[in-house]
Amino acid sequence: MKRIFSFSSNEFTKDEEIIQHFGMRGRSLMDLAALGIPILPGFILTEAFLKEDEDNPESHIGSYREAFDKMGDILEKKWNEDNPLLVKLVVSPMLNMVHTFSSIHNVGLCDATIDGFASFVGEDFAYHEYRGVLLRIIELETLICSNDARKQILESTLTALKRAKTTTLIKQILIDVQKIYPKAIFEGAHEQFSYVKELFLKLFADSETLNDSAILIQAMTFGNYGEECFFGSYYTRDPVSGEDTLAGKFFPNSFDATKADGQPIGKFKKNYLEQLQKIGKQLELNNREIRNIKFNVENGKLWIIDQSAVAEKSAQAEIRTLLSLLRSKHVDEPYVINAIQPSRLSELLHPIIDKRVATKVPSVAGGISGAMGAAVGRVYFSTETLMKQFRLASQSGQDTNFILAMPATYAGDVKAIEASRGVLTREGGYASHAPVVARSLGKVAMVNPSILFTEAGLKIENQIVKEGDYISLDVPFYDKPVIYFGKIELIEPNIDTCGLIDFLNVVQRHIKNFDVHANADQPSDAKLAKKFLAEGIGLCRTEHMFFHKERIPIFRSLIIASDKKERERILTKLKKMQIADFLELLEIMGEKPVTIRLLDAPLHEFLPHNKEAMNEFESFYRKEHPEITGAEIRFRCDMTSEVNPMLGHRGVRVAITYPEIYRMQIEAIFEAAYLLRKERGITCFPEIMIPIVTNPREVKAVRFGKKIEGFEIIGVRQIEEELRKKLGEKRIDYRVGTMIELPSAAFLADKIANYADFFSYGTNDLTQTCLGLSRDDFNSFFTTYNEYDLLDRNPFQYLQEPVKELIGMATERGRYVKPNLTCGLCGEHGAEPENIPFCMEAGLNYVSCSPYGIPLAKLTIAQKCLKDKTPK
Repeated sequence: MKRIFSFSSNEFTKDEEIIQHFGMRGRSLMDLAALGIPILPGFILTEAFLKEDEDNPESHIGSYREAFDKMGDILEKKWNEDNPLLVKLVVSPMLNMVHTFSSIHNVGLCDATIDGFASFVGEDFAYHEYRGVLLRIIELETLICSNDARKQILESTLTALKRAKTTTLIKQILIDVQKIYPKAIFEGAHEQFSYVKELFLKLFADSETLNDSAILIQAMTFGNYGEECFFGSYYTRDPVSGEDTLAGKFFPNSFDATKADGQPIGKFKKNYLEQLQKIGKQLELNNREIRNIKFNVENGKLWIIDQSAVAEKSAQAEIRTLLSLLRSKHVDEPYVINAIQPSRLSELLHPIIDKRVATKVPSVAGGISGAMGAAVGRVYFSTETLMKQFRLASQSGQDTNFILAMPATYAGDVKAIEASRGVLTREGGYASHAPVVARSLGKVAMVNPSILFTEAGLKIENQIVKEGDYISLDVPFYDKPVIYFGKIELIEPNIDTCGLIDFLNVVQRHIKNFDVHANADQPSDAKLAKKFLAEGIGLCRTEHMFFHKERIPIFRSLIIASDKKERERILTKLKKMQIADFLELLEIMGEKPVTIRLLDAPLHEFLPHNKEAMNEFESFYRKEHPEITGAEIRFRCDMTSEVNPMLGHRGVRVAITYPEIYRMQIEAIFEAAYLLRKERGITCFPEIMIPIVTNPREVKAVRFGKKIEGFEIIGVRQIEEELRKKLGEKRIDYRVGTMIELPSAAFLADKIANYADFFSYGTNDLTQTCLGLSRDDFNSFFTTYNEYDLLDRNPFQYLQEPVKELIGMATERGRYVKPNLTCGLCGEHGAEPENIPFCMEAGLNYVSCSPYGIPLAKLTIAQKCLKDKTPK
């Protein structure tokens, strides 16, 4: 290894015994040379050669001369002459690391060569480059200078040299610079080269991580060296769309892109463009990713001066590139699956902010990412105002992009979330009402506790937003959310063209023994889930079906009904709606299981929460009940309020106190299922899920019924049997299960399993009841807890150890009684990739998440399956 190794596109080595001494950059250059890429010629000085050269520099003068002559012959230039060969010295470390003195360019530019160089590029450019060489030499010396007086002189000279912007000033400063350095480095190229090399060696000696590095010497070429000269930079394919076409610019007679207007690379001269296309494809295939390539043309000859990975490429571009590489058999499916971080898929599912524009708009970062994506719109501070403005804008053909901003949202605000592009709240967290609804609807949601709602408008930091102003929300999966105070253009996703479906088909082939279901309440959710290869619906929240504008007043009438007879009359209306709802969902999913959770939300959540909504409901209710006063209606609404509704009158407790409500829903499920088979020939598989269960007797009562003196709860079994006989149909397959969302249910899982066909872990409420945290209020102290290291991360996004213990225990106890018991997780935790390995290891059969979380979940599962398959 004690010799100089020259390289060019025609001279290189593949001998690993030799290449291992070249360092990271040297190895990369050997790879490029082996591909036939037109790299600039040069040579490599290994650690062993440098040590020998340091001890006996005179012995290698001939070797250097020969190496420089080789480079000069290729470029038709001469070292230390009028058409000067200039070089750059680059550190080539053995390890891939960041360091402070990686390179110095244009070594060889000195008093002996400056005039000759200037005759090609002009005096101003030549002297600015000369200035650059000396700046770098001084900067390198300051890193190792231990003499305070000398260091002070270096720093003052450096400051003066940086300020010298004109050729006249540079020439004046050069006189001072020459006073503090040996004359030889200004008089001859080789003397300057030797001085710089010695600086590198001193810097190596001062660093534990670089003392075994090699030095790479490579020729310089210039895109402003004559008539047929260009500089350019391009991507091997479009880094945003992933289209297989070059994207970039070229600059005629320019050294770089800083002072010239570039032209699209597609308009480059045909002979150069064809070379760049070929080179781009070679580098993309070799590196298995999009590359950014810098080049120049000097006197009609194309040279590649740099090529690198593309950090800012979109997820769409990355996936389309990987699929292209897969089709050409340059990578296999496991490589494609492991190349993408699951969180990056969120870019393909939601609009993203155009970062090129965003830097020009005032912004505030921080808060909680509730539902990923980006949204732009005029902001309104109430559901009523937003819906009014939405109707007016729709009628007049104006912009209907709105953002709902409120302290918190409730059931009555769902219509506004659905009509808006996004929702911004002050209260709550990842699993609170607004983010949960937004995720189910494919909207954007952000929670920022710093927001103040005042009479002047929304205030955060020093920004005030008034109703009707434009704001833009950027909610990434892997970074802090940002509010931009203005209108920013969005890059919209297209699921059908972005490559995601093809990618998911690849992913699906590597998933073993674990499924992903969807949380879906609407037909659009179910269709999207099926497109994303969901194996079923794991959670259909029936309460969400009553939030539509035409249904919510009917359901509110049910809640305040004065007797059972009136409730049953209203339930007859609602049943027709529910049959239509279930019929559509079941038809979309076909034979895949559809888990329908019976009514769960606290009843008071459905009632009006402001004066305007109350007035509307009073008008509706009094049309059928003119004898009831507004005061009476408000009194009945007030009577449903609870001190702690999260643990109050909800879920299975409604089934016990108002069994007619659950009976209506159960009848609607079975009528839809039998109707689907009879009229459309589709056999479906409904699963009925009982929520907020405390003990096995509740499950038994709902499934099999229960009689007490004067009262009776008719169970699922009897409802189905009576309906089947009435319709004259053969029994369909169905299952009855329960949510495990209270610690008591987890502890009694073995007994509950006697009456349940499946368990579904509702981890939102299980986290609340296990940890004693309110998902809507914990943000008020979470930051302080986090600062004191008392709570690591958001427990409503990442499963905590006590919650995991309950899930593991309940699964084990349930299967002890019923070995084939199906267990899944349907809380919002199911969409977080970090939770999924635990679910698989705990023996669960599936996770269920919003449709937009399915691709992330599937990729996480496939990656774990591949990891588990790989030999240790």
